[in-house]
Amino acid sequence: QQVALPHCEVGVINLAVCWNSLVLTSTFNSKNLVSYTQSAGNLYTKGLKSSSETICETSRNFETFNKHSNKLITNEWLTWFIGFSEGDGAILTTKGKARFVLTQKEGAILHHVQEVLGFGIVRQFDGYYRFIVTDPQSILLLVYIFNGNLVLPYRQKQLGEWINVLNNSINLELALNPTLMKPNLSDAWLSGFTDAEGCFNVALQPRLNTITGYRVSIRFLLDQKNAESTLLQVRDLFNFGQVFVRGDTNGVYRYNNNTFKGLIPVRDYFLAFSLKTKKAESFKHWLEVFTMILNKEHLVPEGLDKIRAIAKIINIKNSLNNKTGSAKP
Repeated sequence: QQVALPHCEVGVINLAVCWNSLVLTSTFNSKNLVSYTQSAGNLYTKGLKSSSETICETSRNFETFNKHSNKLITNEWLTWFIGFSEGDGAILTTKGKARFVLTQKEGAILHHVQEVLGFGIVRQFDGYYRFIVTDPQSILLLVYIFNGNLVLPYRQKQLGEWINVLNNSINLELALNPTLMKPNLSDAWLSGFTDAEGCFNVALQPRLNTITGYRVSIRFLLDQKNAESTLLQVRDLFNFGQVFVRGDTNGVYRYNNNTFKGLIPVRDYFLAFSLKTKKAESFKHWLEVFTMILNKEHLVPEGLDKIRAIAKIINIKNSLNNKTGSAKP
């Protein structure tokens, strides 16, 4: 049985767990890169102009958001949301107005985001859902979440355009924080990013001179456009894997970790920082195969049959979770 996969394609037998990325065609450049200082008691921040970026390894700061939000949200959830948004979100500026859109085939996760944040709307379309934020006050709260807490440079540039729009439209003096965070294994950013762009893959490939006649291989993949440096940082976190441009795409980079030793820290990370989409179920099945390989159960026919059974379950889940739709109206 061959599995055709549009974004994490491999010719394999029985199992491939992958999700497409929403590729944004509009990347905005900020007119002003400015440093960020908190002005106590004000709804906005002021700063001095700067053109440099700072890579930061410290924890994220949600003080400004917490001050102005009427919702009590944990730092872990907010960090997951940033990763999910950087992977899947559309930070759009159209005709002088700021919009934020998340498009998913899985509606439950968008309703979850709406419920936790306490703003935005979820609309159902033909086969997919969108979480949409357009009102300036809610966009302002998103700025407070993202500003100084992002990882991807091009997302920071899009955020800068948002800030320019808010400054012009509601007469604020917001300042873009030039700091960029680094991915790490001590917070939930990578979990959110994987919920958006991750792929857990198990392949059964015919192989001669083996007991079962097949080789079982497992992989962890991340795909993202304009994110070579970030995926290299992820590679360095796990100390294994490769980053390369996918040849059939327009600048989409892939991180591929396919060694059992390299997948041990991947397993440990996602056990510590759970996925929130239906990929959590897929990871659960992937982990079951991982454990079977660890125990050498895949080397006997009974174990291989069990992996095939798991494959059927995950392939069904995969068909229900491929993302679709466009972030643009």
